[in-house]
Amino acid sequence: MAVSERLATRLNNVPGVTSADIVGWVAEAVAESGITEEENENAVLYLALSIGYEVIASNAAHYFKYTDGEESVDKSNVYDNYMQLAKESRKQYRKYKRGNGASQSHVGRADCR
Repeated sequence: MAVSERLATRLNNVPGVTSADIVGWVAEAVAESGITEEENENAVLYLALSIGYEVIASNAAHYFKYTDGEESVDKSNVYDNYMQLAKESRKQYRKYKRGNGASQSHVGRADCR
């Protein structure tokens, strides 16, 4: 499945996201990273996803919180939520860019404490 199809599947319930948006985000991810879909499909996917989330967040930045008596509407967290998703997508992009999503962690030496 192509990157644009995978993005469309992930973002199909997000209001206002069009196929043109998705194609643009994939193109921007390829241009920013210098990696093609053929070279590293997952890296391009996660970078395009991050770009998409950032665009969605910026479109939602004007959302508000409103309270009137017993009624309350709070859409102020939409921006923060999408920016958190963008941050996580960038993290996944960096992992896949380094090499197939592998990561390493090392425990410090016990005799040096």
